[in-house]
Amino acid sequence: MARVTVEDCIRHYPNRFEMVVLSAKRARQLLSGMSPLIENEEGHKPTVQALKEMGDGHISWENVFEMDELERQR
Repeated sequence: MARVTVEDCIRHYPNRFEMVVLSAKRARQLLSGMSPLIENEEGHKPTVQALKEMGDGHISWENVFEMDELERQR
């Protein structure tokens, strides 16, 4: 079971609304086939995977937009 909480992510993203928008954008990237930044051992859905990446501090606005740009260039 996925145990991602708001407290895991809030230390990296103090604004909860920003956190929701960023995690939704990242979940859409994962859903479209982009590779995850951390291993998805338990087969989590894209939303949970995005939150886990955020909780570990791997996601920022800059790298999400960079990943979008790289995907468009392919």
